[in-house]
Amino acid sequence: MLLNVSVRSGAPPQAAGALPFGKSADLCTLSDADGSPFPSRCETEAGRQSVEIFSQFSDWLDIFLTSITDNFWLSMLFIFLVSIGECVFILGLFVPSTPVLLLTGSLMAVGRLPFWPIYLAAVVGAVIGDTMSYWLGRLLEHRIREIWPFRNYKPQIAQGELFFQHHGGKSVFIGRFIPGVKAIVPGVAGMLGMPWYRFFVINVISAFCWAAAHILPGLLLSNWLKSIGLSIEFVIVWGTIGLVALYLLFHFRKRILLFFAPFLGSYGKTMEARLRKGDATH
Repeated sequence: MLLNVSVRSGAPPQAAGALPFGKSADLCTLSDADGSPFPSRCETEAGRQSVEIFSQFSDWLDIFLTSITDNFWLSMLFIFLVSIGECVFILGLFVPSTPVLLLTGSLMAVGRLPFWPIYLAAVVGAVIGDTMSYWLGRLLEHRIREIWPFRNYKPQIAQGELFFQHHGGKSVFIGRFIPGVKAIVPGVAGMLGMPWYRFFVINVISAFCWAAAHILPGLLLSNWLKSIGLSIEFVIVWGTIGLVALYLLFHFRKRILLFFAPFLGSYGKTMEARLRKGDATH
């Protein structure tokens, strides 16, 4: 198998498969005769770089949160804004609320931040963020799909609609805990006309549960993790990777099930027929 390597005009000929003098091989860009890449080396390198990015972000976030803990009101404002941002329609897809609140809990464990004021700031921010998304969807209705920047996220909005139609009002509660869905469902609930009073009750209850589920693990596990030689940053890095994996499994669940269906015999055939029938109805 020969590697395609370009040689400048006038340069001495190179042996087959050789690289120009002073140039190192990049296995992520080189290809063989049929143009296929080297997947194993590239995927490993990409995975390592992703973990490093998560780790660096976690370290930076820890330094930032530690630096603002000396100012109580600034800390409350930051948590409040993060909690709002992660609930805002579409925008919340890009707000890293989970690592922020986990690290906040770890700072509570060492007495750098008080629990109740910060916890309530997160709850109130989450309620306001979902409320903003609900009324955005309620006022714009289906026109929201054609308005910038939301028109760039039509597949995500469609997924949110399917999720809401399948689970009904309880999707507001469930969706708050699912990455990739939590920033979509409140707006979809408003867009599809969910009654305001019902949405508000579920919104408030889910906000209390969501804030507790994100802050308490950092608060309760921080000292224990240190005692066994780990850190909350380690949990955040791998927890984030796990959440991304769960989101991908959820997002591509039908394709995954259809892939394995042929190996499951008669049960696989029944499952495949049911999945394809569901696709046809949509």
